[in-house]
Amino acid sequence: MRPITLQQLRQAVGGKPLCVLPEDASTVDAVCTDSRMMQKRSVFIALRGERFDAHEHLLQAVNGGAVALVVERVPEGVVVPAEVYVLQVADTYAAMGKLAKFVRLQMKSKVIAVAGSNGKTGTKLLIHAALCGRLRGSISPKSFNNNVGVPLTIFPADPAQDYLVLEVGTNHHGEIAPLAEMSQPDIAVITNAGAEHLEGLDDIRGVRLENAAITQGMGPKGLLIVNGDDAELVAAVSHYQGKRLTFGFGDHNDLFAADVQCDDTGVRFMLNGNREVFVPLLGRHTAANALAAIAVGRRLGLPEEAIFEGLRHATGPDMRLQLKAVHDIHILNDAYNANPNSMRAALETVATLNVGRRRIAVLGDMRELGRSSERYHKEIGELAGSGIVDWLACVGEQSKLMAEAAVASGMSPAAVVHYDTAEQAAADLPNHVQSGDLVLIKASRGIRLEKVAQAIEAFRCQVNVRAAV
Repeated sequence: MRPITLQQLRQAVGGKPLCVLPEDASTVDAVCTDSRMMQKRSVFIALRGERFDAHEHLLQAVNGGAVALVVERVPEGVVVPAEVYVLQVADTYAAMGKLAKFVRLQMKSKVIAVAGSNGKTGTKLLIHAALCGRLRGSISPKSFNNNVGVPLTIFPADPAQDYLVLEVGTNHHGEIAPLAEMSQPDIAVITNAGAEHLEGLDDIRGVRLENAAITQGMGPKGLLIVNGDDAELVAAVSHYQGKRLTFGFGDHNDLFAADVQCDDTGVRFMLNGNREVFVPLLGRHTAANALAAIAVGRRLGLPEEAIFEGLRHATGPDMRLQLKAVHDIHILNDAYNANPNSMRAALETVATLNVGRRRIAVLGDMRELGRSSERYHKEIGELAGSGIVDWLACVGEQSKLMAEAAVASGMSPAAVVHYDTAEQAAADLPNHVQSGDLVLIKASRGIRLEKVAQAIEAFRCQVNVRAAV
């Protein structure tokens, strides 16, 4: 970010100064929220959570380089040095958002915001892949997509770079609008709207309306790129006065993927029926995500060949459909998160892969589905039991419904097992994996199925070492 003065800091966040502005005040060059990772000439924003309170570490932040503090309070007995500027605000999270908007408005970069139920991180990476060969830019790390992650992506961005790609997420009503207002996107992508976070968003209509709120930060000169295969999602953004572009698999879209072919090397498809595109990531949904990236690249004026070349070298996010050969088996690790749409996509991807003598699915609970949880777990169990996999392991309380539905769909009870926890699965499952198997691992993040992947890898290593001896 560009250095800002302490006067500009107060202008951005508001609040009440608890001290006189230092005469020799330096500029603020960085924003920090972790007192253990301070930078010189930074402002420290003291956040509070359920299990932490950064107000208890103000002096550590000062010793680490803070020249200003944004706080809700100064703890009793803490004496802040006179040369440090202190601003008291009612809500430090809100203050951080205000400062992020101030910093964003100093940027020359085109800001691209990616929202949607599934594929946000993958689409963000595809956009970056499409652009980075010709343009200079940055993206949010990992899944920094909430009221902390979005500001922490904006603050360190080079204001002179060509683009910044943000990820914008939600699990309750009213979360996306302030993120959109903060980030002021020039381009926004809505990947899709599916059954996710229904405890906070009520139903699919609520999901659509919440994701449509990304337009609240966009001006009439922006571009909204929306999945046109969902007519109700398109209707939810019909109020946007700027340019809209649709993408998807239907040929009614502005950009559509035809003749989609998936295998263990990636996805090939025909763009609008006349130009082949290859992306080295797994799953049919990758084609749709790539269409959004192509739309962004075109908007930023890149030649088609540069966009396609970038996509040919794209990389995917960790623990999202990552296919890995582990000695004599393959593991398809998709353990980062799960909802019904992404679970279906993972199972459909397994069906397209030309690896594995036997297909095993290790599926865990899909969380935050509210009153619809039973329905969706049963639907996934029915799909798994329809012949896609040969052996099914279910992990977690709700996944019992998956196991029951799979058996009801015709899967042999001997080919279905249930575990209460990932620890139980990690202790027993490796014994059931055989040489040549393909193992899919998929669940909501809280189930921690990566423990199962690690246990299977370790066990296969031992098996192969013993075989070699």
